[in-house]
Amino acid sequence: MQVNSARLIVTLPVYKDTGFIEKACEKLEEITRALTDDFVLQIAEDGSNSSEVVDRLRKNYSNIMYVQHDRRLGRGKALREAWSSVDGEVYVYVDVDLATDLAKLDAYRKLIEGQRQFDLVTGSRYIAGSQTNRPRFRRLASVAYNSMVRLLFRTGVHDHQCGFKSISRRLVKVLSVEAKSDSWFWDTEVVVLAKKLGFRILEIPVYWTERKGNRTPVSRLLKDVWLHGTGLLKLLWRVYFH
Repeated sequence: MQVNSARLIVTLPVYKDTGFIEKACEKLEEITRALTDDFVLQIAEDGSNSSEVVDRLRKNYSNIMYVQHDRRLGRGKALREAWSSVDGEVYVYVDVDLATDLAKLDAYRKLIEGQRQFDLVTGSRYIAGSQTNRPRFRRLASVAYNSMVRLLFRTGVHDHQCGFKSISRRLVKVLSVEAKSDSWFWDTEVVVLAKKLGFRILEIPVYWTERKGNRTPVSRLLKDVWLHGTGLLKLLWRVYFH
């Protein structure tokens, strides 16, 4: 039976990540149920297919919802499409590799319970109390990028990219109209728009470990620079000149 509403919607964005899904779902089912029984665990798969794994999981968990697209939409669009199909009060998304440790620093509980006072709660790898384990070059590039975004848009946020966020229902509704990015830049856009539109933002420390390899191919690096560079230019225009 397809579940289409719950108080809490926990979403795993997936793109060619079949090997991570089972462990992530089992962990999230366990830790979320300790906080509430009223939740949907949503697998938002974009441009790949893990239906065999999902069918196996559904035998044990009746609250799993699977939204799958054969054609690649991009992270932002895939999340917007997934959330438009289910009604909740709080929407959470967590990277499927669980690079953010759910238990350490009590991060997952803070992510959800922070919604009592804030519209956007976002994990941060770069504030006091955080612990980040990733290659030095990636860390330096990420810190530089986030410093630039913070300076350009005055967000006050130190980590716009972290895939560990909770968003209120009213902010999700606004983002369904205002957010334009379909790609990974969506993580940054969400924070900038929330700040611009006067929503309440909380940044929490996390324990974060690189899970998808320690080397970044030059082609991937160039693609990321282009994606985030063009994304910033478009967002600057919208925020300050449109």
